[in-house]
Amino acid sequence: MKLTFIFDTVMLKNEQGNYYAINLNYKLWKDRYLPVFKDMIVSTRCREESDLTIKSKHAYTIVNGEHVKVLPITEYHEFTDVFFRKKRVETQLEKVIEQADCVIIRLPSPLGNLACNICKRQKKKYAIEMVACPWDGYRNHGHWAGKIVAPYMWWQTKKQCQDAARVLYVTKYFLQKRYPTKGITVNASNVMIHKSDEIVLENRIKKIENNKLHYILGLVGPLELKSKGHEIALKALAILKKEYPDIKIEFVGAGEGEKLRKIAKKLKIEKNVQIKGTIPAGEEMLHWMDTLDMLLIPSFQEGLPRVLIEAMSRGCPAAGAKTGGIPELLREEMLHKPGDYKKLASDIKAVLSDKELAKELARENFSEAEQYAKETLDSRRKKFWIDFKQHEW
Repeated sequence: MKLTFIFDTVMLKNEQGNYYAINLNYKLWKDRYLPVFKDMIVSTRCREESDLTIKSKHAYTIVNGEHVKVLPITEYHEFTDVFFRKKRVETQLEKVIEQADCVIIRLPSPLGNLACNICKRQKKKYAIEMVACPWDGYRNHGHWAGKIVAPYMWWQTKKQCQDAARVLYVTKYFLQKRYPTKGITVNASNVMIHKSDEIVLENRIKKIENNKLHYILGLVGPLELKSKGHEIALKALAILKKEYPDIKIEFVGAGEGEKLRKIAKKLKIEKNVQIKGTIPAGEEMLHWMDTLDMLLIPSFQEGLPRVLIEAMSRGCPAAGAKTGGIPELLREEMLHKPGDYKKLASDIKAVLSDKELAKELARENFSEAEQYAKETLDSRRKKFWIDFKQHEW
């Protein structure tokens, strides 16, 4: 059976005709979908880049491969195209969907909304992967247009989930409550981690016991993306510096971070801020997490954040906003209202000043992360997709 997978990101195409993207790559297709579906068509936006430029972007990995073909929607470049070039985008999308026996559509996305409507018209079997909240995402995007678009995307996404016969949610409760469906559901996070050895937790406990005020905080996310809450972390750091003059925060993510440097300078904490750029996923990222005393996730929009679960699997204490699926992972005391940098500073101080609390959180996080072991989620997800494949439409 041939599957078409539709999502909304920007792939990069090199001179040899290969496609590259962040996270959604050939390894994912091979591990998650090809064990159930014989062939796949992957479709989203695309931009042509030189092979050398793509290789310099370490986070990008190849998308196409054996049994996986890419058919980009070349008429779709930005959000406004779904309005001003709608007919052209729809025509391309219709041809892509016609080639498939069934379709998986990742929402929220403008392209995904069009795909859902086309599947209904073509009476094509489809399912939705619901991975984030469009209301939170567009409202906190950082551009004035986001606040205008947010109500429309909220309404569209709510309608598509309600109408779908099957929806896979990445959260346990949050997205299900905001975007309910009448169809069959399963919760299976996009996070796939391998269960950490107990030695990881033992090393974390030793690190907490031996620390002497030289604390390192970490935050992961694109540096120009306002919704990740970098500015909130900086304001919290400015408060903490009064008591912990040597405390540092390390920002990991794509971008130059010039705006963040200016904010740090204004707050007189520029020497306490390090912008590290991107770190490849896998062992290198986990090693960096092992150097942290706390991970911060003060986001204004999230689904179920992979970076948080990965840090928890390393026994790393964490503090985050009451956003998306974050409250499903962290205890209430370690949560703050989005934008409340004073509460974030207070939560960080509580952990840094109390080694017993830090050790308690380390053990708690390590245990919670085990629920997201790859083997457990793979089994649940595979059963869902086999049932979808076999179910008569």
